Amino acid sequence: MSLLGAILAGGGSRRFGSPKTLARLHGAPLWKVAAGRLGEVCDDVVAIVNHPGVARTVQLETLPDRLRLMGPLGGVDAALDRSLRDGHAAVLVLAVDMPWVETGALRLLADAWREHGRVSLAEAGPPWGFNPLCGIYPVQTMAPLAEALSRRKLEAGPFARSLDPLVVDTGLPVSSFRSVNRPADLPPPAVSIIGNKNSGKTTLAVNLIAELARRGRRVMSVKHGHRFRLDTRGTDSWRHRHEGRAERVLLVGPEEFVLMGDWGPEGEPFLDLLLTRHLADAEIVVAEGFRQAPVPKVEIFRAGAQPEPVLDPVRARAAGAIAAVTDRPDLPWSVPFLDPDAPDTPARVADLVEAALL
Repeated sequence: MSLLGAILAGGGSRRFGSPKTLARLHGAPLWKVAAGRLGEVCDDVVAIVNHPGVARTVQLETLPDRLRLMGPLGGVDAALDRSLRDGHAAVLVLAVDMPWVETGALRLLADAWREHGRVSLAEAGPPWGFNPLCGIYPVQTMAPLAEALSRRKLEAGPFARSLDPLVVDTGLPVSSFRSVNRPADLPPPAVSIIGNKNSGKTTLAVNLIAELARRGRRVMSVKHGHRFRLDTRGTDSWRHRHEGRAERVLLVGPEEFVLMGDWGPEGEPFLDLLLTRHLADAEIVVAEGFRQAPVPKVEIFRAGAQPEPVLDPVRARAAGAIAAVTDRPDLPWSVPFLDPDAPDTPARVADLVEAALL
């Protein structure tokens, strides 16, 4: 049951203004984000790319649509043809402009397909209840697809629905399937400072922010916390929230502002959505915490704080780390390691952050 992964990257990116395939999310081009996740699940990965200049830039096997001007279904057709020629049983397609679909969700799709042998699509929001550009199409789909293309029935949603797909709950919120249509849909590049309690995360974050600001970068930050509340019972802002039930309250003064609110029934959004909504005009964001967020990370580890680092030193690079700031240089770190007490460490971390993100 061999599975081909296919990045659908053949669109013209007219609304985006430049090839979305090459746009960057936290320093990585979108094609590379998709390839990394598909590569964890599939036996082989290709990209469906129609623009010759983009195809030369993508460091991956690329294929053009066999039939031009067929929209996303033309990309699915090219991927299915490649699957059939190379002996794959199905193709797992992922649109290049959906970089928030996580590897775990793709694994669930692969498991569902292997169990049921049917078209398996990720559950999503309206209008279809599934996403036709995130799912698995067996090679047997080629015949009905060829029929649809010959009749120029080019809408992916109705075509997928006609196949009676298995709709798979991947556990992802609807926002994970949103598309990057404009540059503003991408968050500003971010790095996360992670570490155990009392390891010095805040000090390192503050020093890094100061160093980047000194270099002329527009730096903003976000810190993960628990059980904090900024408003005080009886104040005007408290009354707006708790008596008036305003979803969000923005306090504005001549020198500062504060935005307060509740997440609502969906709970805390993931980091990229927070950055897009609230810190979009940053040049670099320094986050403190957010261990699981798919952004470059710097771990600070002091042996006196905790016996083990957050990341396995051997797998630190694979987990997204770009550096370790540690008093245990003897550990088998797979990333550059820096002395936490050296005066030039913030500057060296800033060098690594700028290289990774910019």
